[in-house]
Amino acid sequence: MIKAFIFDFDGVIVDTETPEFNAWREVYGKFHQVLPLSEWQKALGTSRDDFDPAVYLEKLVGHSIDRKKAEHDQRVISLSQISRLKPLPGVENLIVSACQKRIRLAIASNSSSDWVWCNLARLDLARYFETICTGDEVHTVKPDPALYLLALKELGITAEEAIVFEDSPFGITAAQNAGIFCVAIPNRISGQLDIDHADLVVNSLEEITIEGLLEKTSQTIER
Repeated sequence: MIKAFIFDFDGVIVDTETPEFNAWREVYGKFHQVLPLSEWQKALGTSRDDFDPAVYLEKLVGHSIDRKKAEHDQRVISLSQISRLKPLPGVENLIVSACQKRIRLAIASNSSSDWVWCNLARLDLARYFETICTGDEVHTVKPDPALYLLALKELGITAEEAIVFEDSPFGITAAQNAGIFCVAIPNRISGQLDIDHADLVVNSLEEITIEGLLEKTSQTIER
């Protein structure tokens, strides 16, 4: 029986990934360079250790730059856009419906605790989540299953009792490595990546009803 829904945050609850990418492209433009989406996607859903946009910019221009200033400029641009974002379509309805049906809710995000909490509070969604697991709580982030295993532990449930909502290939892999059924919702950035290994792919959470979802997973809600 399904007892909980576990959500990724960036790209699932709110599309922070597009402003982050666009802001870096604007910074690159100041150096007359272009940030390829294919490079940015290398770290989508995992650690930025796999792709540092400031380091890559230095590689393109052929000399060192003031990385701190480049990162500062990118942050100013992206935060000005992210601060105005609303939840992605269908998110609020699914969250409220889940709570009405006594399905417990959790977040499992590679991002920092401060980032997730501040954005959830701004969106007035934090109150719905029983536990929020973030990248600063585990040794290895997605695609490692550690975050999802931590969420299961804090909820006190098994993998078979949860459904995960993800947008990136690495996130999907993390959920499946934890043994959890994973629904993929591609966005403008992740939609160009291979997410066919998800158990279910939908264009938007607006397409989902809890009854329909449980029918597809051959599960029922625990009463």
